[in-house]
Amino acid sequence: MRSILFLLIFLFSVSTYCQLTAAQYKVKSLEANSDYGDFGTTFYGTDKIVFSSSRKVGLSSKKWDGNDQPFLDLYIGDVEPDGEITKVRPFSSTLNSKYHDAMVAFSPDLRYVYFTSNNSRQGRKGGGIKIFRASVGSGGQWKDVMTLPFNSDKYDTGHPSVSKDGKRLYFVSDMPGGYGDKDIYVVSINNGHYGAPKNLGPTVNSKYKEYTPHVDQDILYFSSNRPGGIGGFDIYMTKLDESIEEPINLGKPMNSKGDDLSFVIDTDTQRGYFSSNRSGGKGDDDIYWFEEVTVNPICDQVIKGVIVDKISGQPIPNAFATLYDSSGEKLRRLETMRNGEFSFMVKCDQSYKVTGDKYGYFVAEESLVTSKENAFQNNLTLSLDEKEFIDLEGRQILNIKSIEFELNKSNILESSYDDLAKVVRLMDKFPEMIIRFGSHTDSRGGDGYNMWLSQKRASATVSYLISIGADPKRITGKGYGETRLVNNCSNGVKCTEVEHQQNRRTEFEVIKK
Repeated sequence: MRSILFLLIFLFSVSTYCQLTAAQYKVKSLEANSDYGDFGTTFYGTDKIVFSSSRKVGLSSKKWDGNDQPFLDLYIGDVEPDGEITKVRPFSSTLNSKYHDAMVAFSPDLRYVYFTSNNSRQGRKGGGIKIFRASVGSGGQWKDVMTLPFNSDKYDTGHPSVSKDGKRLYFVSDMPGGYGDKDIYVVSINNGHYGAPKNLGPTVNSKYKEYTPHVDQDILYFSSNRPGGIGGFDIYMTKLDESIEEPINLGKPMNSKGDDLSFVIDTDTQRGYFSSNRSGGKGDDDIYWFEEVTVNPICDQVIKGVIVDKISGQPIPNAFATLYDSSGEKLRRLETMRNGEFSFMVKCDQSYKVTGDKYGYFVAEESLVTSKENAFQNNLTLSLDEKEFIDLEGRQILNIKSIEFELNKSNILESSYDDLAKVVRLMDKFPEMIIRFGSHTDSRGGDGYNMWLSQKRASATVSYLISIGADPKRITGKGYGETRLVNNCSNGVKCTEVEHQQNRRTEFEVIKK
């Protein structure tokens, strides 16, 4: 193995393809590559790249016996629109030492840098390596270099990678208890404190070597020399929730007969970098730029939406949201929660349509095309326009909620005032319309009492409508008691409270429009 990456990172010393296939990539080598080793790119903000190199312009003039090349230093360069890295210069005189320094990761706010270095940085003998952390000072210089608490003189740690939220640090180690030669681990980060290392398990780790983790949301990219790959080390991807049984090999051209590692991607542009010692390169290990042409096969997103009333803007509970694919096939239908919210899991880079509906409302729909960014949340609001009229068993009635009264009384509850005001608005909108208000009860209680109560409520409702502006010549009221049940819950029939509630209703029937 001629790659300087392996000689540095651990001086001591896939499985078959999944049914899913990886995305398609466009790859090119960079002009910034030297005749020596260049590898391990990391994004530094939005327009710069930090990488490792043994090129001669480093801070140390010494050469490493392992390959007769200069010791590795960290370099920084500007990212051009075409992916080229220009204006390459040493990254930091604080971080670059007399020996190997490589493989960096940054906290999301760029206040902290994690990097791999030799034990000699601490004045200790031996060829082992550790992960160190430094913080940025007020003048922009790195300071306060410290070793991480899970490092040890008994094993090596390296290849740091920080999650986008800054709460987890992934790394590679040969610490005891692993599955193979080198495994990938994760520790939690909490205000500068670090949890206990946790092995990512047998889905990721094998009895071989796993290197260079990179996490994008819930997708892990890493390299492994497990059997079944294209070359020595291949780049794989999997989901951290272990829903993918076997990691997916990225295939050609990302992988070659050589060693391919250090995959990083900017999900905003679907572009990134990786390192390889494949044939045709300029030096030992070279940096390659890539663009993801098609979306990766395990890229998931969520549609998080809410259904609201178009006029009031208030959420509509117990409405229905339906998801359709680009061909119009219904994928899923669900009822909204009390706050009108719903959510669908969807695939990246796909076209969808979402509809919202509820009895008494017109159907609303929205179309969207998901992006290529994994775990992106698509926010959606469906505004339903309430119908003015609905058809019920051949009759046309006003689309008004059932009027509510005090228990066993004809006093109208304040919660129904807005609905009664809507009745007057519709009468004004349709000046020739004549309506009849009907009040109904369930079968519980005496028949005569139910008829009397429903008539009292009908009269009270008509009187209230006239008091707020309704034309008395165009509205009448009638109590029906329990004579028009909508189900079989008549006298002596045992029914649920919900079934009885269906019979306790009010209706504004259109006699003439």
